[in-house]
Amino acid sequence: MYTDEIIDGHMHLWDLDHGEYPWLTEKEGHFKEVIGKVDKLRKNFLITDYEGLVKPYHVTQCVHLEANPAYKKSLYETEWLQKIADSHGFPNVIVFQADLRDPDIENVLKDHCQFPNVRGVRQILFHEEGYSDPDLMKDPHFQKGLKALSKQILTFDISLFGHQIPDAARLVKATPDVTFVLDHLGWPRDITDNGFETWKKDIKLLADHPNVHLKLSGIGLIFKSHDQENIERFLHAGIEAFGEDRCFFGSNVPPDSLFLPYGKLIEIYRMAFSRYAPETQRKLFYENAKAFYDI
Repeated sequence: MYTDEIIDGHMHLWDLDHGEYPWLTEKEGHFKEVIGKVDKLRKNFLITDYEGLVKPYHVTQCVHLEANPAYKKSLYETEWLQKIADSHGFPNVIVFQADLRDPDIENVLKDHCQFPNVRGVRQILFHEEGYSDPDLMKDPHFQKGLKALSKQILTFDISLFGHQIPDAARLVKATPDVTFVLDHLGWPRDITDNGFETWKKDIKLLADHPNVHLKLSGIGLIFKSHDQENIERFLHAGIEAFGEDRCFFGSNVPPDSLFLPYGKLIEIYRMAFSRYAPETQRKLFYENAKAFYDI
C-alpha cells in the first residue's frame, strides 16, 4: 500500500475565541440535522491540533477550505490562515469564502488575493426543500459572481448535496472559464444500491466537463462508519468517471473525524487505492492536488 508523501486536499481550522462560525455556535441548523453531532465540534481546532493528527502519516502539505465563517469575517479568516502558514508551513493553500452575490465581488476577490497562499473560493451551496438555505446556483447574481473568478485565476470548490449535482452540471456548462472541483464525492445522501446508481449517473454529467475535478473526501460524513466495501465502490466509481488525473484525496477533518479517526481515514483510502498502479496512487494522494491548486 501507498506510504509516500500526501497532500491533504481538504481540511479546516477554526478559533471560536476570535472568529464567528454560526453553524457551530447556534443550537440548531441544517448541518446539525444532517450529521447530528455538531456539538462535538464546538471547540477550537488549531494548527497544532492538526499537526498532531497528521504527523504519523507523511502529510507534507495541506489545503485549507474556508470553515464557513460569518461573511463579515471571511477576510479575517484568510489573513489569520496566512499568518499561520507563514509561521508553521501549513496550510499551503487557502480556499476562502466569498458571497458571490456581492455587487462588489471583484474587489472582494482582490482583497483576498493579496495573500500568497490563496488559490480558490468556496461558497456553500447546500439546498433542500423545507430549509431556509437559498438555491444559490439559480441566482443570477451568484452566476455573475462565479464568472468573475476567471479574472483572478481562482478555482471554485463545489459543495452541495447529491440531488443538486445536475444543477451543478448546468452551472459548470455555463461557466467554462472557471476550474471546479466537486467536494465530498458530491455528498450522496442515499448510499443504498439505488442511490449509488443515481449518483453514478449524475456525476457523469459533471465528469463530461474537463474543467471539473473530483475531491475524494467526506467519507466520514457520507457513510458515518467504516463500511469499506461501500466506500470503495463510490471511490472507484468516482475515479472511473473522472479519470485518474482529475481526482484527489482530502480528509475533511475535523468534521469527518466525528465518525472516522484520521489514521482510519488514511487506512481506508490506502486500501481503496491499492488496486491501482503505484504512479496512480501517487497522483490520487499527491500529484493531482499539487497540480490543481498550483502548490
